[in-house]
Formats: sequence, structure tokens, C-alpha cells
Amino acid sequence: MIEVSFQCKYGKIAGLCWGKGNKKKILALHGWLDNAASFAQLAPFLAEKGYEVIAIDFAGHGHSDHRSDGHFTHFIDFVLDIQDVLNELKWIKPILLGHSMGAAMAQMYSASFPEKIEKLIMIENIGPVPAYKKGTAASNLKEALLQWENHTTEHKHFYLNIKTALKARSKATPIQPENLYPMVERGLKKTIKGYHWRTDKRLRLRSPFRFSEKVIQDMLSSIKPKTLLILAKPYTYALSYKSVEKRIKKLNPDNYIEINGHHHLHMDNASEIYSAVEKFLNS
Repeated sequence: MIEVSFQCKYGKIAGLCWGKGNKKKILALHGWLDNAASFAQLAPFLAEKGYEVIAIDFAGHGHSDHRSDGHFTHFIDFVLDIQDVLNELKWIKPILLGHSMGAAMAQMYSASFPEKIEKLIMIENIGPVPAYKKGTAASNLKEALLQWENHTTEHKHFYLNIKTALKARSKATPIQPENLYPMVERGLKKTIKGYHWRTDKRLRLRSPFRFSEKVIQDMLSSIKPKTLLILAKPYTYALSYKSVEKRIKKLNPDNYIEINGHHHLHMDNASEIYSAVEKFLNS
């Protein structure tokens, strides 16, 4: 595993690479508030089988730069990060592998340029967060505006050491500690006051804009590369919305697999996920 970085239009995108120089290429995209190290369990399996895997830290995550001061962190902007990184890599028809938010972003990029992507692997997501409920658009925008007006990027909570930060993250994300550690360590910054999360605090603000469900399903049904969809069984909190089954039908993946586990099953169930991915990539 080595560190890599890319100069995008907004700033630096950092990342990790496994299997550098291997012929087959995979760009791995993490979930909301995670970072590139969320692939620390799965990527070595793929590297051993001849894949070069580069996992990036999306803007405001891990070691990547934050968006400029005064700018909102719209999730759709992460697709711009994907485009900038792929343009710099100059790979010919790579594979996109995304987890959670990263899966949604990978699908949106693949639908925009299906001719540029060899295959698409989506883990634990089927498109962006659902739109607001009908009749709540104005009240939700008001809440977003108030949050923006009152937000601060100043860090007020610090951890004594990585161990205490790991314990805190474990409460929110039930992952085996040894698997969670690399992602937690990468997500922390040490200061004289202790450790704080590197993550851009603006990522937690309510979005003033979301795609409608019609737009999301239109995107899912667009022409795309050969696609593998992997979901945890039973459905996790990430898929706790009514349109899940409709979205699966619209996506119409070439392969669809359900695996017992939780939302971060690519970390705790890495070998099982790898087996499904390898079978799909070799088909």
C-alpha cells in the first residue's frame, strides 16, 4: 500500500494504491464520512489477482483538501472529483468500485460516460439519498439555510489518542476494531489539543438540494457498463426508504447479490465480497 495524490481543479485529492503497476485498473470510491482506507481489507485481495487498485479520499475526507471557504459541499460535486482523477490517470476503460455514497457517485459517472468504464461494482447503495417528502421542500430549505448561517469549521471536540477515537467511531459504525482502525487512523489529525477528525464539518450540514426520485431512477435506468450490485442482508439503514425495490429494477444490474452483514460488509466480510467481485470481473 502506498500513498498517491492528484491535482484536481479544486485542490489535492489524496489516496492509497495497492498493486501499483498491475495491468488491470480499479478506482475505488468510499462512503460518506469514510476514507480510502475503508478498502484496506478488500484491495489486497484484488491486488494479488493482478489489479491495480487506487482508492481516493473524496474532497473533505481523509487527507484530501477541503472545498474552499464559503462553499457548500454538494454531493454531486464528488463526480467532478472522479472525472479529474480519471483524467489524470489516463486509464483506458477502468473498473469503478464504490461503497455507499461512492457507489452512487460511481453509477452517476458511469451513466454519463458508459463508454469509458469497463465494469461497475456497487456495494450498499442504489443512487443518492431520496428527495425530501412532498410538501416539505420549503421547510427543509429553511433548515439548511439556518444550519449554513450558524455553522463553524472550528473543531471543539478532541480525543486523547487513536484508541479513544476508535471506540467512539465503533459506537456509530459496528465494524471489527482491527478492520476499522486503518480508516480511523487516516481520518484523524493530531494537534496540541489532541486528535480531531479531518473530515470537513460542512459534510454534516443538511443539503439545500437533492435530486427528485424521478431523476434518480432516470439515471439508474440509463445506459451503463456491465454492473454488479451487492447489498447486505437484511437491508441496512442505508436502504431504509420505500423506493429500494423500484431502484433495483431500474438499475437492472447484470449481477445482484445479497450477503449477510452490515453496511460496511466490504470491511468485515472482505473475503466474501472479493469472491463475488472476482467472479463478476472474470465473467
